[in-house]
Amino acid sequence: MLPTRMTLKGSINTQYLMDFSFMYLNAPINMRMQRLIFFAIITLALSFFSCNRGVIYHEYASIDDAGWHKDSIYHFEMLIEDSLSINDFFINIRNNTDYPYSNLYLFVTTEFPNGHSTRDTIECILAGKDGRWLGSGSGRIRENKIMLQKSLRFPLKGMYDIFLEQAMRKTVLPGIEDIGFSVELSENQ
Repeated sequence: MLPTRMTLKGSINTQYLMDFSFMYLNAPINMRMQRLIFFAIITLALSFFSCNRGVIYHEYASIDDAGWHKDSIYHFEMLIEDSLSINDFFINIRNNTDYPYSNLYLFVTTEFPNGHSTRDTIECILAGKDGRWLGSGSGRIRENKIMLQKSLRFPLKGMYDIFLEQAMRKTVLPGIEDIGFSVELSENQ
């Protein structure tokens, strides 16, 4: 039997009062918590979808801690099924502050689905003339997104192979942490 309290108007179930008071005392907290969780989920979902909007391909390869050996060639393979959209192509570089140069020369080889290939030499500027590192990041690691081609269509559907090779004339190139390749939908659709 639940304890009761006698009042002028009759008996009242005290357990009911305790439940009732805790419910209303906790209601603003519960409501605030629900709102907070709701907005956190919405914010997380929006940031997740906005970060990946238009990304067709994005991949990194880690460079050995000893440095990038001149014989190490990094391979990126992507299957392209849309040859109508206009795309932007990027080389992504993560370097540390021990990198001894302000630029990085790369040999970029592209093999097309029909067996043809192209080879280009690309200069990637990693530091300004004043010696300050370009790109984003803080501390020892800097990240650069270098435009390789802007507003270009894939000529064929199929498997594309991209090969990145350092062209700095050093047997082992220190200071490069990761090298990557990405393709994004162009804003010029």
